[in-house]
Formats: sequence, structure tokens, C-alpha cells
Amino acid sequence: MKTFHQVKLEIIRPGPPHNQLLSPLTPYMALCGEGSPVTFHIDIEHHQLLNRLRRLRYVTFDGQSGVALPNPIREATVAEIGEDVARILGKLRTLLGDEWRAVGDAGGSDSHLIHMRLVLSGSELSLLPFEMAFAPQAFPGEGLEWTLQFHMPIVPTREIRRTRPNPVSYDRTLEPRILLVSAAPGNSEVPLGLHVHALRAALEPWIRWPKRNSNNEDPDISQEELKQQQRLKFVKERLKLLPHASMEDIYEACSKEQFTHVHILAHGASVEVAGEKRFGIALCAQKNRNQANVVSGKRLAKALQAESKDGSKRSLPLMVTLATCDSGNPGSILVPGGSIAYDLHSAGIPWVFASQFPLTKVGSVRMAEALYPRILRGDDPRLVLYEVRRQLFMHAERDHDWASLVAYSTVPNDFDDQVMTFFELQTRRSIEVCLDLADATDDADEMDRALNAAKEKLDLWKSRLPEGDGVKDRVRRSECYGIHGSTYKRFGLLKYKKGEEKEVPDYIEKSLSWYRRSMELWAMDVAKYHWTATQFLCLSAVLKKSPDRDTFLLARKAAEFDLSKPKESLKAWAHADLAELEMLAKYHCPEKAAKNVKKRVREHCKAIVDLMGQGSFHVDSTRRQFQRYLDYWDRKGEEWQSIAKEAVSALSVGPDVSEPPPYA
Repeated sequence: MKTFHQVKLEIIRPGPPHNQLLSPLTPYMALCGEGSPVTFHIDIEHHQLLNRLRRLRYVTFDGQSGVALPNPIREATVAEIGEDVARILGKLRTLLGDEWRAVGDAGGSDSHLIHMRLVLSGSELSLLPFEMAFAPQAFPGEGLEWTLQFHMPIVPTREIRRTRPNPVSYDRTLEPRILLVSAAPGNSEVPLGLHVHALRAALEPWIRWPKRNSNNEDPDISQEELKQQQRLKFVKERLKLLPHASMEDIYEACSKEQFTHVHILAHGASVEVAGEKRFGIALCAQKNRNQANVVSGKRLAKALQAESKDGSKRSLPLMVTLATCDSGNPGSILVPGGSIAYDLHSAGIPWVFASQFPLTKVGSVRMAEALYPRILRGDDPRLVLYEVRRQLFMHAERDHDWASLVAYSTVPNDFDDQVMTFFELQTRRSIEVCLDLADATDDADEMDRALNAAKEKLDLWKSRLPEGDGVKDRVRRSECYGIHGSTYKRFGLLKYKKGEEKEVPDYIEKSLSWYRRSMELWAMDVAKYHWTATQFLCLSAVLKKSPDRDTFLLARKAAEFDLSKPKESLKAWAHADLAELEMLAKYHCPEKAAKNVKKRVREHCKAIVDLMGQGSFHVDSTRRQFQRYLDYWDRKGEEWQSIAKEAVSALSVGPDVSEPPPYA
């Protein structure tokens, strides 16, 4: 499991953030870690820096004509600026101490990284490409690219000073939805097809498969074609395209749907602000799509945070990626404001990926291909940023896209927990897709590939589990083990359904083992014990294991305790387990078995419907569990059968799988 040593480096100076040039005469103060403030000077004149940054552009303009800069000049400039920034960082002894402290904490492990949070109070400081720096003298990885080294990986992100909490949580349960905005007004071109392909491929693990034997009303369409048409519908629910987009189009789309991620593919262009040159995004004009409308970051933020049609909420994207030249370039520092990325971040968007120099078309595609699969999987965005930068460097064709990549971020104190929660949620969703495919296919090889893919996701989840003994760490391990039990149980049921009964006992035994491990961890936190215990008791009875009276009593007590919780979802799951425990009582604890068990089971099932509604996942999941007693778990004769039929009858409504299951 990757861990981050967080270092916050804040560089401040007196006065407002704008309207001050870089000068060796200006004193700056650096605040880093627990060390004392360090006063230092930056030995670069403003015009010198601008000249060097100009040499990083692939084409310079002399009047109306463009002149391509020779590759050797640009490559030499990358090294020159990297050394300039290294000399600045080398003056900060507190930063040196924090980096070596991180090396000591890592203890030689390659799973430790440094998250360098850069807070820059002066607009002129935002012109400095810290991401291009070499590691200064005496720092870890001395002489190597600061952000690419393997010895002690550095992941720099930028942020603004803020005291208010961010309104968007990284682990919100809304299923990822991506808005792809594209614009190429006039004769310009953008690689839209390649970006669409990259995002579509990234979403593949979460695109649902249609249920078996879907209704085919058109005899001219084969079942396979129908399946692909239905999957396309699922794709459109997750990925919305806005080609030839205008500001009005973006606002309209964001007012109708909540998008978690917005990917903008367009050209950067200069825009005049109070007589000074800034960089904006060249969108299409509303009335003439061939005409450019250059939009500033502040204006774009208003469109991305559109009010919903009913006025009840606003669009709140979690992340915006700007595949746009100069989207991280502040331009003139003489007037208030900053780059497009800075303005979006200032407006409250937690994560913004951008380019502080011109971005090659090939580099923009590589960025999308490397970034989105891991972001959607639930990887830590700081680790993703590090790997994307390394990918861009590795595939560089005499370009410096790796140094151009810049990220603005908001990292609350519990960010590691939020990232892990989102990863768990995405893993469960992708496992459900694998199981849906295994159920829908008639191809034995395809089914095995789907099951193996689900196993790989379980293994990845298990490899990232925390190892501590605290309640929070135990809860995460227990949840993972419980999903292992649920998944292996469904493996066995799928094999039975396909007539491959030889493998069923092994899968059911594995499921029982995982439920037992989960249950043992939950036992220390009784309030969340009952769902894994109920599954354990079910499989114990199915496999004719010895009755387990103590586990039964504890599971029932824990479920009854959840009935007193104010959250309706918890009450519904408690009723689901109590209904099943009523049926299992005669096997595990006969003296506690109710005489009117059918009535008790029906009451619990009706309570689930009343609490969550007939289209809820809670109802569908509970019905599926009782249906298994009818289809697979026929071990106790007609009495089990009749009780299960009573439950299925009380729960027989249409499913709504829009909510991911906490278990199955």
C-alpha cells in the first residue's frame, strides 16, 4: 500500500499577489514543516525568466508568421530552467530536512512518496515551473529530475490558501460520469476520436452487461447486436460528448446532470484582461460554430458550476482535466487572477490537471490514456499524477509534456480515507460488472475470463488493505473479506447454473472461509457484524456444518441493534438479515425458532419495501438471496422451500441497480 509523507511549502511575500515582478531584490519567506521561516531571494530577473519560458514554446511568432524553435534549444532550456529552480529550492534548508525525514520514515521501502504541497502567494511565483526542477545539492536524488526520481518520488501539486472546507468530497457515492468537452473553431483540429477512445476504454470495467435473454423486438437484430446496443446505452449514461462546444452548451449540460469528471479538449488562446494578455480556452461561439469564443477560467468555472433546472443544487465536478495549451500558464501578472487551472481551483473545483506550456497533441492523448483508467479505478490522484508524468517522459519524442503537466489540488486531513473508500466502491462496482458478464454469456471461456477478472480485482483490493489494529483498519479488512465471501459464493452459483457442479463445493468452502474471517473482525464491532455472520450461518447450514448457536445469537442481536438506527438503509439491511435468521433459527438455535416463522419473515420483508421502496437495491438483493434457497440451497426439505417462497412473494418487485451493493 502506497503511503505519502506530506510536505507543505508555502512561499509568501508582502503585498497583493499581483503586480510584482521577479527580482533579486525582493525578499521571500518560505514556511515548511516544523522548521523556522526561511528568508531568501530569487536570483532571476523577470525578463530573464520570460525569455527562457518563451524558448519552451515549439513555435514563436514574428508578426503573423510562426518560426519553429530547434529541438536542441528547447532541450537545453529545459535543463537550464531545471537548474534555476533547483538553486531556489536548495536555499530552503527546512525543505531539505523534511525530505530526508521522509527518506528515514520510508526505511528503504519503495512504497513511500512525498506529496509536495506548493502554496504560492505571489502571481510571479506561479510562472516558475517547479515541476521541471532538478533535485538540489544534498537533496535525495541529487541531480535527477525532481518529479521523476525513483529513490524518493516527489509529487508536487499547487493550491491556493483557503480556510473553508471544500464542498466536494472525493469519496461521494455518485457513480463517475464524464463530460467530454471538445472545440475546434475555424480551421483548427483536435484529436477528438483518440480522446473518446481513451475515455471509453477507461470506463469499460464499469459498463454494465444486459441481463440474459433481454427482449428482442426486432427480428432483424441478432442477440449479440442487441447486447451491444444496450451496452451503448450504458456507455452514454457514463460518458457525454459535447463536440463543437460553446459556453452555453457546457452550462446546459451541467444544469441537467451531475458530472464527476470534466475533460476539456480545445486549443489555448490569448485573451485580453484589463489590457493585459492572459490565456483562455478557444470554445465555439454559440451562433457561429466556426468562430472562436476565447473563454477565461473564471467564466468557464461559472458554466461548470451551473444551477440545476429546478434550482435545488449546483453542478460540482470533482475533477477537471484540461488537454489545452497554456491552461496552467498565468500570462500577465499585472492584474488580479491567474491561469485557467488556478481560476477553476479558486472557484472550488478540488482537482484540476492542466498544462503550463504548449501541449502536443500526442501528449494530450497519452495523458488521457494514462490518467483516466487509474483515476476511475480509485487510485490516489497524487500517485496517478506521478505515474502519468513518468509515462509522458518515457514516451517523449523530443517534447517536454512531462514538465508541462501541473495539478491544483485540495487535500483534506482525511484524504487517504476518502481515496480508499472510493477505491473500495469502484472495486465492488467493477466486480458486479464481471459477475453480470459471467451470468449473461454462454461461452465457457468468456465466463472464466470474467471470473478471473473478478478474482484479480479482489486480489488488488486485498493487497491495499491497511494492516493496523485500529477499528477503522479492521473495518476495512472485514468489508473486503466479506465481499470475497460474497463473490466466491456467486462463483459457485454461476458454475452450478452452467452445469459445472464439480467446482461448486470448492467455491462454497472458500466463501464460507472468507465470511468467517470477516465475521471474526466484525465481532469486535458488534453493530456491523450481522451481514457477514448471516451469510456464514447460511453456508454453514447448506454445507451441513455443526450448528453455531453463539454466532446466531450475536448476529440476531446486532441486527436488532441496527433497527434502532436513524438511517433507513441500515434498518432495511437489518430487516433483510433478520428475515433470513428467522429461517435459519431451526438449524442453528432451535429453542429460539419462532412458531409463526412465515409471518415473521413476511413482516421483515414488507418492512424493507416500506423503508426503501419497491425499486430499491435492498429489495432486489434480499429477494435474490431467498431465491437461492429455492434454486440452490434445498437442504432442509419442504419447510425451507415454503418459507423462502413466502419471502420471495413479499419482495417480488422490479429491481433498480442504480445503487451499488454493500454486499450481495
